[in-house]
Amino acid sequence: MEPAASFTHEPRIINHLSRLYQVEQRQFRFRGGTAEDFHRWQRDSRPRLKRLLGLDRMERELHEHAPTVELDQPEQLEGFTRRLGRIETEPGWPVEFWMLRPDGDGPFPLAVMPHGHAARGHDTYAGVHRGDPERIRKITELDADVAVQGAREGFLAIAVNTRGWQANCIPDLNERHDGRDCHSHSIHALLAGRTALGERIWDLQRVIDWAVTLPDSVDGYILMMGNSGGGMATTYAAACDTRVTVAVPSCSFSTYAGQNGLVHHCDCNIVPGIYRFGEFSDVAGLIAPRHLLIVNGREDPLFPHREVERPVAEVAAIYAAAGVPERFEHRWGPKGHQFYSDLMWPWVAEAFSDVADL
Repeated sequence: MEPAASFTHEPRIINHLSRLYQVEQRQFRFRGGTAEDFHRWQRDSRPRLKRLLGLDRMERELHEHAPTVELDQPEQLEGFTRRLGRIETEPGWPVEFWMLRPDGDGPFPLAVMPHGHAARGHDTYAGVHRGDPERIRKITELDADVAVQGAREGFLAIAVNTRGWQANCIPDLNERHDGRDCHSHSIHALLAGRTALGERIWDLQRVIDWAVTLPDSVDGYILMMGNSGGGMATTYAAACDTRVTVAVPSCSFSTYAGQNGLVHHCDCNIVPGIYRFGEFSDVAGLIAPRHLLIVNGREDPLFPHREVERPVAEVAAIYAAAGVPERFEHRWGPKGHQFYSDLMWPWVAEAFSDVADL
């Protein structure tokens, strides 16, 4: 893939986009510098973000639905058990997940892990490959079995099948959307006043609702971690749901649109009107004062460095205003679009140690 930084639109288009995306029109862009500014901004902006995502509509329409959960028999592996489950997050809509429990006595901190663009990406996260060479490559070369890693780090790890992909989507049956199920699913969500991203957050929240009631789960200790589209879901879910204690989005953070006019994320992650709300840094800033580690790959062709570094500085300013600059960090991995376990897990351990001391 040619790096996004290699392209640019002609001046006429750049000028048009600059007018459309004027910073002055972003109502909830963080402009303050004090703790009072921060708290006022968060109080007002989080409800608006949930409205843009369609979450408030889903809450109204689904408030009477009580999710049910089915669990298969556990499989004993080295250091943990793994079992497949399904949760009906709305009527007639079961969502698969893998739950990995460390051996030994619980309870354990909870890790909820959404994946990005991949058919049955939750299988990869849980180390389930069924002999598939590509899935084996991702597990061994791209650090992609993060639920396995989480269980070995002492977390009750749940890898959720992200809505919009195989077995959890409205598929593109006639290739009207270029054969991409996530496009098809996103269109159907928009027709109903929702967003695909909002539905993903809804599923993650229902998993959390259930998981925090388990005797194996420690109350008040929730990690969320995901790569690519899973990183988008992680950032937005943690911004909307303050139960998430520590968030680690990987290879997903940048401006929405670059100075060259290119949009950096798949349109299944687009929130209509988001540039009348703010920039991605404003969404990430809603995670403060909780712990946030953002990781990007230096060789990732999707996100130009300058389009990462500018919003990173804006998130840092929000955390500084919140009085907790030490709880935010950005790290560069040396390779491409993947997890970086050596950068993530030591930071996660330190963050949870800090949470335990509060």
